[in-house]
Amino acid sequence: MQFSIDIGDEQKSAIEFKRNWFSGRTTVIIEGKEQTLKDPYAISTHVDLEFTKRWEFLVQNPMLPKVVIEQIRPFWFGGLRPHQYNVYVDDSLVLEKCGY
Repeated sequence: MQFSIDIGDEQKSAIEFKRNWFSGRTTVIIEGKEQTLKDPYAISTHVDLEFTKRWEFLVQNPMLPKVVIEQIRPFWFGGLRPHQYNVYVDDSLVLEKCGY
């Protein structure tokens, strides 16, 4: 799964989210700075009992204080079925995606 969004009215900030379906590596790039959210070498990437992951970020742009990316995996065979991805900016939903 890969998606990117531009947020903000006057000063745009770019957010790019990437998840490798095979390895589980998950990264986010905010204003050119990459952060690893899930590392394929960590056991918690592959074995996890939580169905919802939430990551919160503070964008350097003062007009956009909080961005939340939420990943929801299905209950049955979660690794083999598409996941739901939601992006919130200031607690309002701005993007919904479904995929691997």
